[in-house]
Amino acid sequence: MAEVIKALLDPGKIQRYLKGIADVEAERSLFELSTHGEIWAESGPDAIALDAAHCDHALIKYELWDSEPVALNWDESWAGSVHLTSGKVFAVSPYSGDLAHHEEFDLGRRDREWQLRVYRKLLSHEDFTTHVIGFALFKLQFWPPWTLSHT
Repeated sequence: MAEVIKALLDPGKIQRYLKGIADVEAERSLFELSTHGEIWAESGPDAIALDAAHCDHALIKYELWDSEPVALNWDESWAGSVHLTSGKVFAVSPYSGDLAHHEEFDLGRRDREWQLRVYRKLLSHEDFTTHVIGFALFKLQFWPPWTLSHT
């Protein structure tokens, strides 16, 4: 059975314009990807583009698993793979010409291909629609295509 090796709930609320997740040594790769229409997540070398669906704020949780975890029951999910140069990632949000870099998550291995599943939930409740609340939650689960030891 798959086990979580480590996890990080990024403590910072990401303000507007979340672009996605990038390798810390190749953040520009993120700007070669785009999301549009029904496509809210896409991966490429060193990057995972994410669409927060016009929400003003986002929270991200990262998880590293030793093998493929059981799928969760979230509103939306996307699965794929990503090659990461450094094995360290962070969320990137461009705003007013600057780039904000958020908490770093270290997968512990350089130059590797990772399997991943991304979950997205746009918060709403009864009359409090997504547009009123303006908050998106993301969970990213990474696991190797090989067996990962817990040492």
